Amino acid sequence: MKLTITILAVLTLFTLSNCSKTTETETITHNNIKLNVRVLGIADMKINQSVKSKASNGSLGASQDPELISEKIVSFPSFDTQLSLRQADIDNRHSVGRSRISGRAATGGKRSAAMESGITYRLWIYDEDEALVSSTQLTADGPSEITLPGGETYSWHAVSYHNSDPIPDVDSNNPVLDVPENTDLLYASGIIEAPVQTSGKNLSVGIVFAHKYARIALELNTMGMFGNMNNVGLTISGAAGTKASINLKDGSLSNISSDPATISFDDFEDVDPLHTDRKIAYVYTAVESSMDLQVNINALDIQLGNGTNRVFSNLAENPAVFEFSFTPQIGASYTATMNFIESFLTVNSTKFARTNLYYHGGHNPYRFLPTNEHTDARNTYFSFRGVLPGQYGNSLTSGDPCALVYPEGTWRTPGFNNFMMIVPVFPIETYKIENGLGYFEYEDTQGTGAPYPSDKLRINFNGYGTAVTEMNGEIEIDLNDSYGRSANLWSTSSDGLGGLGVFYYHGASGLGDNINKEMIDYQGTGYVQTTFKNIRCIRVR
Repeated sequence: MKLTITILAVLTLFTLSNCSKTTETETITHNNIKLNVRVLGIADMKINQSVKSKASNGSLGASQDPELISEKIVSFPSFDTQLSLRQADIDNRHSVGRSRISGRAATGGKRSAAMESGITYRLWIYDEDEALVSSTQLTADGPSEITLPGGETYSWHAVSYHNSDPIPDVDSNNPVLDVPENTDLLYASGIIEAPVQTSGKNLSVGIVFAHKYARIALELNTMGMFGNMNNVGLTISGAAGTKASINLKDGSLSNISSDPATISFDDFEDVDPLHTDRKIAYVYTAVESSMDLQVNINALDIQLGNGTNRVFSNLAENPAVFEFSFTPQIGASYTATMNFIESFLTVNSTKFARTNLYYHGGHNPYRFLPTNEHTDARNTYFSFRGVLPGQYGNSLTSGDPCALVYPEGTWRTPGFNNFMMIVPVFPIETYKIENGLGYFEYEDTQGTGAPYPSDKLRINFNGYGTAVTEMNGEIEIDLNDSYGRSANLWSTSSDGLGGLGVFYYHGASGLGDNINKEMIDYQGTGYVQTTFKNIRCIRVR
């Protein structure tokens, strides 16, 4: 008889020992209530930039219309930067129905955003005496099954780092988990009422996680400089609270670090896997007090569309300093964006782009030429008010390709009055020749040259084109021997809707620069049929 009792005791201990190693597809065997556990999602932040977790290498998701807190453009000797700060609120897109949940969850009545497959979490279950019943690491891929004794009331607590990292267990007598630095901490808790039922009866719990930190996204963006990032040297200050401990029983945070967050260029990921002109990194903080986040840029190296590098070496001694001031709120997402923009050249108060506009197509389609050499490339010739090269505009008042240069609304095509500021008498242009092709250069130009091609406003004699044939909506043009002999730049101005004329800048050797009028074919209902000329954008912000 004693031998039998001993064997049963050993078997019982063996069974309980195996339970502690249960995976999400195995069953913890204590009695006869089967608990089906499923992650319903996260009472999430509105994601204004897609989150790429460590568990997934897929492309990032779409924006969610964040609220603009502040925006401004600041100027530095070599480039300008559009700074913006946005906040996204709690995401309430997907309803979590109570009818799907038998056990009560702390967040059971909220809405949630889906949780990615492969995300790990750990679930702790305690009985009414606060004794630990089970501790199991699971994944968000699908339902998991745990078996509990019936006729009991349990409390459960779940933690996830919102990635695929393992979550360590805690001391059952001191249920405090030390969270890794700069982690997206998710937490949920609730009650399970397991009535006395027939063996094998199922009970369900739906977990809806909530964020315990605020998220701050830092975005570096060189789309406005029309190149991919090779390197950005940066340091940040002002962000703290990236490390803490969480009490499983009540979700409270303690031991919140006052050490500043550290971010390097290696911490940034591409927003679009196909391009390296937008990069993003995240800081997670438990701090809810006023924060003055400062980003210092001490190096910038980008690769232009023609394959050459543009290196802003002057930043080593004089860094560009960007400041963002706000008060983070737990569960909210903030994005501090730095859009680097090409600086302009000023002639008599008009702020000109350094080179002509061209249409690149595809990603970031409207750009400025990387160098200021002569070109007869067809993607640099536009019709009046036409937004695509080789196509006519359809209105005398709408259509401005300069306004479509990233970030949109920063540039526009000059009007009649803008060109009047530089022609015909001030400042005096200088006629020069390069490889037999003429150009004007304005000596009285204010602006920084390095590392750009020049610190002078230069307008090349690229000529103009006339339509010769049209096929499938594409117009072939003929430059009529004008290439190298005259400069022609569109304005946005016309002198009425009666088919009278539209204005453009014209320059030629011996004649100087002036504003000419071109007669057009326009009846008010169809296309504006004009010649095809270059466009030199001006800054409006």
